[in-house]
Amino acid sequence: MKQNKRKAISIIAFRCWSRKNFAVFNSLQKVIKICTLCLAYFIIVIPEKLQAQRSSDSLQIKSYELNEVVVIAGRTPLEAQQAARIVTVITKSEIERAPAQNLSDLLRYIAGVDIRQRGPLGAQADISIRGGTFDQTLILLNGVNITDPQTGHHNLNLPIDIESIERIEIMQGPAAKSFGPNAFNGAINIITGNSKPNHIRVSETFGQFGLYKAMVNISNAIGNYSHFISMNRISSDGYIENTDFSNSNIFYQARYNFKKGAFDFQTGYDSKDFGANGFYSLKYPKQFEATKTEFVSLKYQSNTFIRFAPTFYLRRHLDRFELKRNNDSIPFNHHQTNTAGLNLNVWTVHRLGKTSVGIDFRKEHIKSNLLGNTLSVPIEVPCFDSVYYTKFYARLNTSIYAEHFISWRMLTVTAGAMAHHNSDLAGFKIYPGIDVSYRLNENFKLYLSANKTLRMPTFTDMFYKSPSQQGNPGLNPEEAITLEAGMKYNNPTLKGHVSAFRRWGYKMIDWVKDPSPDSTFWRSLNHTKINFTGIECALTLTPPKTGTFERISDIRISFAFLQADSNRNNMLSKYVLDNLRYQINSSIEVRIAWKLNIFGRLTYHDRNGVYQDAKGQVRSYKPFWLSDAKIYWRDQHYTLYAEASNVFNTRYYDFGGIVQPGIWFKAGIVVNMDYKSLGVTD
Repeated sequence: MKQNKRKAISIIAFRCWSRKNFAVFNSLQKVIKICTLCLAYFIIVIPEKLQAQRSSDSLQIKSYELNEVVVIAGRTPLEAQQAARIVTVITKSEIERAPAQNLSDLLRYIAGVDIRQRGPLGAQADISIRGGTFDQTLILLNGVNITDPQTGHHNLNLPIDIESIERIEIMQGPAAKSFGPNAFNGAINIITGNSKPNHIRVSETFGQFGLYKAMVNISNAIGNYSHFISMNRISSDGYIENTDFSNSNIFYQARYNFKKGAFDFQTGYDSKDFGANGFYSLKYPKQFEATKTEFVSLKYQSNTFIRFAPTFYLRRHLDRFELKRNNDSIPFNHHQTNTAGLNLNVWTVHRLGKTSVGIDFRKEHIKSNLLGNTLSVPIEVPCFDSVYYTKFYARLNTSIYAEHFISWRMLTVTAGAMAHHNSDLAGFKIYPGIDVSYRLNENFKLYLSANKTLRMPTFTDMFYKSPSQQGNPGLNPEEAITLEAGMKYNNPTLKGHVSAFRRWGYKMIDWVKDPSPDSTFWRSLNHTKINFTGIECALTLTPPKTGTFERISDIRISFAFLQADSNRNNMLSKYVLDNLRYQINSSIEVRIAWKLNIFGRLTYHDRNGVYQDAKGQVRSYKPFWLSDAKIYWRDQHYTLYAEASNVFNTRYYDFGGIVQPGIWFKAGIVVNMDYKSLGVTD
């Protein structure tokens, strides 16, 4: 008589469900009806008796934690664990708990990310990744390129507030094969909205130096439609003379889902005025700047076997710079930059993996009284009598993409290339890349990548002219080749990564001058060849919610090191060689008692590079420690908090000789309310 073989029954158990756009059901590429889920649960409950009858069977339960897809990892959606790159995701919960009132303060504590502020609380801040300049990081808003072609100083002029952000995805390393020019050292994708369908969030903040901030956002879902709108205003009298600022913005996004796909619409407006004490020259403490940003985009995503995702967007940016505030004895600089883009991405999943192809058209245009070629007929500047735009310049960037992702057992490979053409240059040039990862087990993964990338010169690089500066219309794109290798580790308690990279940069665009005190003239050149060697590591410990460390939410620590070598020929570099040599970030969050929590952060910055002070003397940057802290009481519908930035009142410089704020106290309240939609729901 034959004996029955014992069967091993493998059951997949999902730890958590997500309502995100790229959660597990979306990745199945099928419509899952609620009634189907009910039937599935019913079937799961019934076998309790059947399992008792089959006591000889071996029951094995495998538990998987599903990660959301990180769309920034490539042109085809990939889960965070599949990406053969360092991708850092800042979640909504982390944003709410952090001692930060703006995007730049939030990103300052990410390993390899360098935030250099001229003005307080994001009045003006430059962002760079892995030793790059502020022009070498691509900024995306819900996947749409909003990078400013005039100058990277305006890349963070966004029509959103930090409390309207659902998550932030930061990809470190070049990404030309996926996102095109300007993703030179990395890309940052800001996802807005609220995962709660019918929700109102209101906040108010007060602080030193006349700081006041008010914000409201509302999410609403009716049937197949979802809406999100946010409004915000923040202002301050400034921490020293002529550092006052005011910033207002409004943002709206909508989504319509139907059987064959979805439409996504977003639009926003941002207005920012700020005193620019010594921002561009320490000799002029009364500088002032005012900017306005308008943005709109429409995207369609199909649910067919072959996915189509066309996107159209428009962005207009107005910039007025006054060398002497409210004094037009020296004419103001007026700039209007218009950007129009059309992007088509097509991708599909098949037996051999995921394949995507795409094409991107981006028209960039500027009207100015300073930047560009001479207009035959001047154009009057709106709202200013007898002031005219006398310059203009326009260019068209065309990029063609192809990318393929394949996964075989423990191995994943993403390979692709971009062919790029600029209307000022002859022909297309190819920029390839490949990312490879190998999973040693469920927790460890090794990865290796090689990518070639480029950045187009900004309009400021090409045309800016002043008594001390001269742009260069003949600039070529700067290019680099980067090799990177690393390891990732991930389990419920501990996760982290270690990475090392080498970047060979050539035809690098920089503003350079003779270092002697008598020399005051800066020139924009494809001058510097610069190579970077970098090491980054990060570790996050999330203790179990029971036991000795149950009050600790998490502990994080990261370290980044950069070494640069260059053939700058002893010329003084204004941007390219000013980078963080050492960066240490750490944070801890502890529940004190009941609903009272405290969050503390500490960072160390040691910057390479030099600057000239107000007397023309060359100074080296000094290393410094910064600490921020936040204590908050979080209830179901409200949060009360008090926070302090630069707790130890450190005197430091992010850029040049512009001293940054000392200790700054803030306090506020956040109210969250759910409501029932008045519309007809499914």
